[in-house]
Amino acid sequence: MRLVVLGLAVLGMAGTACAGTPLREMADPPQLHYLNPAEVAPRVMFAPPPGDAMTAQELDFLHRLIAVTPAERIARARADGENETPEIYSAALGHDLREMPATWNLLVAIEEEANAVIGAGKDAFARPRPYQRDATMPTCNAVKPGKSQRSYPSGHASVGYSMGWALARLAPQRAEAVLARADDYALGRWLCGVHYPSDTSASRGAAMVVAERLLSDPRLAAQVAAARAELVGIR
Repeated sequence: MRLVVLGLAVLGMAGTACAGTPLREMADPPQLHYLNPAEVAPRVMFAPPPGDAMTAQELDFLHRLIAVTPAERIARARADGENETPEIYSAALGHDLREMPATWNLLVAIEEEANAVIGAGKDAFARPRPYQRDATMPTCNAVKPGKSQRSYPSGHASVGYSMGWALARLAPQRAEAVLARADDYALGRWLCGVHYPSDTSASRGAAMVVAERLLSDPRLAAQVAAARAELVGIR
């Protein structure tokens, strides 16, 4: 798995939108607008989270990983935890996505759909977070009491992978950098002690499925075309 390799490395990391188009923000809580709920139900999209034995191994892995991770990388993980917008991909794309409203708004629509799928999974599986299972687990983001028992799958990883996969498909010339950033973003959830590797892996698969389905949804065809037009000159 690409993310596990990154973690072990640390142990051993058709029209264009008009200029005045406002940038969308993700709704809270996100709702399904395009996908059939029965086709993306938690027991359809996700295997059950790991049991106690695997969870214990994951906790040990997180402790060792966090212990050898430089403070600068932990700080970046903390900052990523506060940013769930397409802007996280501006550097990888080599262009400020805030200046590309069609692309920005399409990515927000995709991440919102993916997060609705992930949110249902969180409610269904009610997996305690690492710091809830192990009081000695370091965390770099403020613990939110209302978010207890919602570790699996990861919402932040869903945000990253849904937008990242869509952007890689729309701008394949930047796919390698974008997908590397998606992995880096998900890795930050381990480094913050708020998710297990299995949480982010589950989100990766589901988010990519959601993104692929929405990119081919005829109801979004005009938005996809507008985003492609914005991205055509990106090298």
